[in-house]
Amino acid sequence: MAKRKMSKISSNTSTIYEMQAEICSALASAVRLQILDILSEGETTSSDLLEVLVISKANLSQHLAVLKDVGIIQSRKEGQFQYMSLAIPKIKEACSLVRSLLVEKIGMEEKKNSELIRELRAQR
Repeated sequence: MAKRKMSKISSNTSTIYEMQAEICSALASAVRLQILDILSEGETTSSDLLEVLVISKANLSQHLAVLKDVGIIQSRKEGQFQYMSLAIPKIKEACSLVRSLLVEKIGMEEKKNSELIRELRAQR
């Protein structure tokens, strides 16, 4: 097999990887994924998010700040309510892609587990 020539990573490419890592890091929380799932249905107040998520206001605030900092969500204030929405609607597709990967992973694990069960039964 031929060895592939590796080129040095430019500072711009490195910056792109850092930005990508920030987004991935923001997505690395079950609560934040739930927030994105809720917001994918439309604009929602932080009060409504609190009711659905059953977490503290401080905890919600931290999660929202992470998502805002990477630019995935946006907020607007109207009266005493803060409305949240997806700043990048395409994030819904990204989450869907991850779920399809999860389906594949679970399917592979099921197949492996089925094979192990058959082997164990054969050894009885």
